[in-house]
Amino acid sequence: MRQYAPFHSLVLDRLNPQPGEKALDVATGPGEPAMSIAARVGPEGHVTGVDLSPNMVEVAKKNAAKRMLNNIEFLTMDAEKLKLPSKHYDTATSCFGFQIITDPDAAAGELFRVLKPGGRAALTVWSKGDNSPAINVLIAPMLEHAEPDENGYLPSPYELGGRGEFTGMLQKHGFTDTEEMRSTNFWSAKSPDDYLDMLLTGTPLGHSLSEESPKVQKKILEKAHKNIKPYKGANGVRIPAECVLVTATKPD
Repeated sequence: MRQYAPFHSLVLDRLNPQPGEKALDVATGPGEPAMSIAARVGPEGHVTGVDLSPNMVEVAKKNAAKRMLNNIEFLTMDAEKLKLPSKHYDTATSCFGFQIITDPDAAAGELFRVLKPGGRAALTVWSKGDNSPAINVLIAPMLEHAEPDENGYLPSPYELGGRGEFTGMLQKHGFTDTEEMRSTNFWSAKSPDDYLDMLLTGTPLGHSLSEESPKVQKKILEKAHKNIKPYKGANGVRIPAECVLVTATKPD
């Protein structure tokens, strides 16, 4: 969560949650930026965080309890089929969730449905791999061993990171005032081993890797470790990551 914090701050700055608003955070993971938004909307407002993983939802609930946030709830839910009322939320966020959603186009349509007229969305995805070596050090060797589907399609976590890709998808569903900006921050760790462990335990990549055979896992980890080493300096590992932040509005 510390590594993601600068990106969450960027989302909050652009979204500008107001006291009393109702907010939705999709693919909330361990609960951010949902918890920070809850602090902004105050006791008169309310935040709903949803995630497909029941384990992540439990982690988010524990994190919110530690921060004594009473205006937030976390639910296990598919972003592509939100069991939430239409025209209900003032804001919607998703930080690096759309690139792990199976059908992001469907999820975008759901966000449009549940937002009130005039509702605001602020969403982040990773840029292309060359601009996001912080995660590409592991993703690149994973993709070398990935198998395409029956149609020859090989999904990539960078598909919405090209210029105009995410805004174009949102516009198709009716969003207006779409804007795209890019921001680079750095992920860091004390050593290459610590950095790789962080990627495996603090992101969905560890789960994806676990689905490979032990032999393939070993090859991928060896390549990833080699990819990380050039970023090691006197103060540890420091690797840049570029995100794409898209903001949009549902017309009145």
